[in-house]
Amino acid sequence: MPSTHLTRTERTERWERRSARGLTWTVLVGAVGWGLLATVAGIVTVLAQLLQDRFDLTLLADTPVPDAASGGTARLVDGSFDTAEVTVTGLSALPRFLLTLEGATAVATTLLVSATVAYFCWGVLRHRPFSRPVFALVALVGYALLLGTILGQGFGGLGRMIAAGELNGAGADGFWPLATVVDLGPAGTGLVLLVAAGAISIGQRMQRDTDGLI
Repeated sequence: MPSTHLTRTERTERWERRSARGLTWTVLVGAVGWGLLATVAGIVTVLAQLLQDRFDLTLLADTPVPDAASGGTARLVDGSFDTAEVTVTGLSALPRFLLTLEGATAVATTLLVSATVAYFCWGVLRHRPFSRPVFALVALVGYALLLGTILGQGFGGLGRMIAAGELNGAGADGFWPLATVVDLGPAGTGLVLLVAAGAISIGQRMQRDTDGLI
């Protein structure tokens, strides 16, 4: 009876190891594929905008919903559009540069995140999850998300504000508000990754101490 129980335990542990290894390989391949596809798509988008001089922007808008939006039995009490997806051409050099810089920052951040996930999975498969480059990559991604959010979205927001002003023309009041929205969510993720980098550093020291004891 104990021998049978031991055999079942060994089979369960073997199945868990194989499942974990298969899941790790899946995440690694997915991270590489996602990183390559997102990077290529981002580069193509940025280059297409520059070559065609057509920039797809999300601009703030403050306009009421038209009467045609309430043509049935129900009635709209109130409503307005907050944003509008537009394609703009004929922008000056400054907003084009700022919007391109935002796109390049997004591409670089995506590439760093996918590379870090893939490298960490490779370290797990080699039973070395806390190797020295992992700390540097995780810290780099954390700083990239933190600074990329502030700088990248800041540059992009400024570019969209300038684009709104150029669409409005010389009038004091125009259709497009000279404002933008910045999503600080990725910056929070960057802070979490910096904390994770600190934890990885502690794990590296513990691993070195353990190797020294062995």
